[in-house]
Amino acid sequence: MIGFLHGKTVIITTPMLANDRPLLLRKDQEVVVRFFFNKNACAFKTQVKHICTTPYNYLHLSYPPTVEVGEIRKAERVLAKISVSVVNRSQPDYEAVNGAIVDISTTGAKLETVAPAAHPGDILLLTTKLRVGHVSRVVHWEARVVAELDRFEMANSVAAYGLEFCELTELDYLALHGFVYGQMVRGHTVG
Repeated sequence: MIGFLHGKTVIITTPMLANDRPLLLRKDQEVVVRFFFNKNACAFKTQVKHICTTPYNYLHLSYPPTVEVGEIRKAERVLAKISVSVVNRSQPDYEAVNGAIVDISTTGAKLETVAPAAHPGDILLLTTKLRVGHVSRVVHWEARVVAELDRFEMANSVAAYGLEFCELTELDYLALHGFVYGQMVRGHTVG
Protein backbone atom coordinates (compact mmCIF):
# COMPACT_ATOMS: atom_id res chain seq x y z
CA MET A 1 0.00 0.00 0.00
CA ILE A 2 1.29 3.40 -0.92
CA GLY A 3 -1.37 5.40 0.90
CA PHE A 4 -5.02 6.36 1.14
CA LEU A 5 -7.37 9.31 1.32
CA HIS A 6 -9.96 8.44 3.96
CA GLY A 7 -13.35 7.71 2.42
CA LYS A 8 -12.08 8.30 -1.13
CA THR A 9 -9.29 6.05 -2.38
CA VAL A 10 -6.62 3.49 -1.52
CA ILE A 11 -3.41 3.68 -3.55
CA ILE A 12 -1.39 0.49 -4.07
CA THR A 13 1.43 -0.65 -6.31
CA THR A 14 0.19 -2.74 -9.21
CA PRO A 15 0.82 -6.45 -8.58
CA MET A 16 3.66 -7.61 -10.81
CA LEU A 17 3.96 -10.86 -12.75
CA ALA A 18 7.09 -12.63 -13.98
CA ASN A 19 9.54 -10.53 -16.01
CA ASP A 20 8.37 -7.35 -14.22
CA ARG A 21 5.09 -7.23 -16.14
CA PRO A 22 2.15 -5.57 -14.34
CA LEU A 23 -1.00 -7.61 -13.71
CA LEU A 24 -3.54 -6.61 -16.36
CA LEU A 25 -6.54 -4.93 -14.77
CA ARG A 26 -9.24 -2.67 -16.14
CA LYS A 27 -11.08 0.31 -14.75
CA ASP A 28 -14.10 -0.64 -12.57
CA GLN A 29 -12.90 -4.24 -12.28
CA GLU A 30 -13.78 -5.77 -8.91
CA VAL A 31 -10.80 -7.09 -6.95
CA VAL A 32 -10.12 -8.57 -3.54
CA VAL A 33 -7.12 -7.08 -1.75
CA ARG A 34 -5.34 -9.25 0.82
CA PHE A 35 -2.46 -8.16 3.02
CA PHE A 36 -0.76 -8.75 6.34
CA PHE A 37 -0.51 -6.14 9.07
CA ASN A 38 1.37 -7.01 12.25
CA LYS A 39 0.05 -10.48 13.13
CA ASN A 40 -3.24 -10.05 11.27
CA ALA A 41 -4.45 -11.17 7.85
CA CYS A 42 -6.65 -8.49 6.29
CA ALA A 43 -8.86 -8.41 3.20
CA PHE A 44 -11.38 -6.18 1.49
CA LYS A 45 -13.41 -6.07 -1.74
CA THR A 46 -13.08 -3.01 -3.92
CA GLN A 47 -12.99 -1.71 -7.50
CA VAL A 48 -10.16 -0.37 -9.63
CA LYS A 49 -10.90 3.35 -10.07
CA HIS A 50 -7.80 4.53 -11.94
CA ILE A 51 -4.74 2.82 -13.43
CA CYS A 52 -1.47 4.76 -13.42
CA THR A 53 1.66 3.78 -15.34
CA THR A 54 3.93 6.78 -14.74
CA PRO A 55 6.25 7.32 -13.06
CA TYR A 56 5.61 3.68 -12.09
CA ASN A 57 2.68 1.24 -12.06
CA TYR A 58 0.13 1.90 -9.33
CA LEU A 59 -3.63 1.76 -8.82
CA HIS A 60 -6.31 3.90 -7.23
CA LEU A 61 -8.95 1.67 -5.64
CA SER A 62 -12.36 2.58 -4.23
CA TYR A 63 -12.15 3.12 -0.49
CA PRO A 64 -13.59 -0.05 1.12
CA PRO A 65 -16.58 0.26 3.46
CA THR A 66 -15.16 -2.54 5.64
CA VAL A 67 -11.93 -4.50 6.08
CA GLU A 68 -11.99 -8.07 7.35
CA VAL A 69 -9.29 -8.76 9.92
CA GLY A 70 -8.24 -12.16 11.25
CA GLU A 71 -5.56 -12.81 13.82
CA ILE A 72 -2.84 -15.13 12.53
CA ARG A 73 -0.77 -15.63 15.64
CA LYS A 74 -0.88 -14.17 19.10
CA ALA A 75 2.90 -14.38 19.47
CA GLU A 76 6.09 -14.93 17.49
CA ARG A 77 7.01 -18.60 17.04
CA VAL A 78 10.56 -19.85 17.35
CA LEU A 79 12.22 -23.10 16.33
CA ALA A 80 12.68 -25.67 19.08
CA LYS A 81 13.52 -29.32 19.48
CA ILE A 82 12.29 -29.91 23.01
CA SER A 83 11.71 -33.54 24.01
CA VAL A 84 8.57 -33.85 26.12
CA SER A 85 6.53 -36.44 27.95
CA VAL A 86 2.85 -36.06 27.05
CA VAL A 87 -0.08 -37.06 29.28
CA ASN A 88 -3.64 -36.55 28.03
CA ARG A 89 -5.65 -35.29 31.00
CA SER A 90 -8.93 -35.34 29.08
CA GLN A 91 -8.67 -38.92 27.79
CA PRO A 92 -7.30 -41.21 30.53
CA ASP A 93 -7.37 -44.21 28.15
CA TYR A 94 -4.46 -42.69 26.18
CA GLU A 95 -1.09 -43.80 27.52
CA ALA A 96 1.67 -41.28 28.14
CA VAL A 97 3.73 -40.81 24.98
CA ASN A 98 7.00 -39.17 24.03
CA GLY A 99 7.04 -36.26 21.69
CA ALA A 100 8.86 -33.13 20.66
CA ILE A 101 7.91 -29.49 20.53
CA VAL A 102 9.19 -28.40 17.12
CA ASP A 103 8.20 -24.76 17.39
CA ILE A 104 6.97 -22.70 20.30
CA SER A 105 5.75 -19.24 21.28
CA THR A 106 4.78 -17.67 24.57
CA THR A 107 1.17 -18.69 23.92
CA GLY A 108 1.38 -22.08 22.22
CA ALA A 109 3.40 -24.71 20.39
CA LYS A 110 3.49 -27.32 17.67
CA LEU A 111 3.79 -30.78 19.21
CA GLU A 112 4.73 -33.95 17.33
CA THR A 113 4.37 -37.38 18.93
CA VAL A 114 5.45 -40.95 18.15
CA ALA A 115 1.89 -42.21 18.76
CA PRO A 116 -1.57 -40.58 18.62
CA ALA A 117 -2.05 -38.63 21.83
CA ALA A 118 -5.09 -36.37 21.61
CA HIS A 119 -8.05 -34.83 19.82
CA PRO A 120 -8.91 -31.13 19.44
CA GLY A 121 -10.18 -29.76 22.75
CA ASP A 122 -8.19 -32.20 24.91
CA ILE A 123 -5.98 -30.89 27.71
CA LEU A 124 -2.41 -32.19 27.72
CA LEU A 125 0.29 -32.05 30.37
CA LEU A 126 3.74 -31.60 28.83
CA THR A 127 6.78 -32.25 31.00
CA THR A 128 10.37 -31.50 30.02
CA LYS A 129 13.69 -30.27 31.31
CA LEU A 130 14.22 -26.82 29.83
CA ARG A 131 17.53 -24.99 29.74
CA VAL A 132 17.48 -21.19 29.73
CA GLY A 133 20.97 -19.70 29.80
CA HIS A 134 22.86 -21.49 32.57
CA VAL A 135 19.71 -22.61 34.38
CA SER A 136 17.96 -25.96 33.85
CA ARG A 137 14.45 -26.48 35.16
CA VAL A 138 11.84 -29.22 34.92
CA VAL A 139 8.69 -27.54 33.62
CA HIS A 140 5.08 -28.73 33.44
CA TRP A 141 3.01 -26.99 30.79
CA GLU A 142 -0.71 -27.55 30.51
CA ALA A 143 -1.98 -26.99 26.98
CA ARG A 144 -5.22 -27.31 25.02
CA VAL A 145 -5.15 -29.03 21.63
CA VAL A 146 -6.56 -26.52 19.14
CA ALA A 147 -5.80 -28.43 15.93
CA GLU A 148 -4.62 -31.75 14.53
CA LEU A 149 -1.95 -31.07 11.93
CA ASP A 150 -0.87 -33.14 8.95
CA ARG A 151 2.66 -31.83 8.37
CA PHE A 152 5.61 -33.28 10.29
CA GLU A 153 9.09 -31.90 10.94
CA MET A 154 10.50 -34.97 12.72
CA ALA A 155 11.13 -38.24 10.84
CA ASN A 156 9.54 -40.58 13.43
CA SER A 157 6.40 -38.50 14.10
CA VAL A 158 2.97 -40.02 13.47
CA ALA A 159 0.82 -37.23 14.91
CA ALA A 160 1.10 -33.45 15.18
CA TYR A 161 -0.95 -30.93 17.13
CA GLY A 162 -1.32 -27.18 17.46
CA LEU A 163 -1.41 -26.29 21.16
CA GLU A 164 -2.46 -23.28 23.19
CA PHE A 165 -0.96 -23.00 26.66
CA CYS A 166 -3.34 -22.83 29.61
CA GLU A 167 -2.51 -21.11 32.88
CA LEU A 168 1.13 -21.73 33.83
CA THR A 169 2.85 -21.34 37.18
CA GLU A 170 4.94 -18.18 37.46
CA LEU A 171 8.22 -20.11 37.27
CA ASP A 172 7.10 -22.19 34.26
CA TYR A 173 5.85 -18.99 32.61
CA LEU A 174 9.22 -17.29 33.16
CA ALA A 175 11.11 -20.32 31.83
CA LEU A 176 8.90 -20.37 28.72
CA HIS A 177 9.42 -16.67 28.04
CA GLY A 178 13.16 -16.93 28.68
CA PHE A 179 13.49 -19.82 26.23
CA VAL A 180 11.40 -18.15 23.50
CA TYR A 181 13.18 -14.79 23.79
CA GLY A 182 16.56 -16.56 23.80
CA GLN A 183 15.66 -18.30 20.54
CA MET A 184 14.50 -14.98 19.06
CA VAL A 185 17.82 -13.33 19.94
CA ARG A 186 19.64 -16.19 18.17
CA GLY A 187 17.46 -15.65 15.08
CA HIS A 188 15.67 -19.01 15.34
CA THR A 189 12.23 -17.67 14.41
CA VAL A 190 9.73 -19.60 12.30
CA GLY A 191 9.48 -18.12 8.78
